Amino acid sequence: MANVWRLVVFLYSLLLLALSSIAIIAAIGRPEPIEYINYALSTPTNRIMLGLVAIIFFVIALLSIISSFKVEKSIPKLKPNSITVQSTLVGQVSITIPAIKVIIMKAIKTIEGVKEVKSSVSNGDKGLIIDLHIMINPDLNVAEVTKNMQSVVKQYVEEFGGLTVDEVKILVDDFGQNPSS
Repeated sequence: MANVWRLVVFLYSLLLLALSSIAIIAAIGRPEPIEYINYALSTPTNRIMLGLVAIIFFVIALLSIISSFKVEKSIPKLKPNSITVQSTLVGQVSITIPAIKVIIMKAIKTIEGVKEVKSSVSNGDKGLIIDLHIMINPDLNVAEVTKNMQSVVKQYVEEFGGLTVDEVKILVDDFGQNPSS
């Protein structure tokens, strides 16, 4: 149906182009368009034919106006947030944000003293930007744990996900209770 409407709009545009050209020629003072219009309207048969053509184009104009206001009720394709790993001539490989978060959690499980982690992933200009909000054991050195976590998370995501990591930002939200107290 879309191709039919394209053809109708194309033909309608051609008609408008022709009519506007005739109007421009008449506006600059040339007598030919006015003589042609007088000749076309000189007989009753020509007037009937012109009237029928005008009615057809009027109906087409109304239908295109009505169809432009219609809201299509189509079911949108739900595509989860994903990041492209690679694009080749054969196709595209993408990985979803939840899958990237699984890789991040796998990396964090290798680090001792981390109690709780909340992660978010976004796509930056130079690669992924990973934000981590963590709770760690209060007996650990924050600088050492976070530096280690940044390198481990970056390594895991690049190795297992095939993605480039630009930044790993860490915010220590809280310290967990010391198990010995």
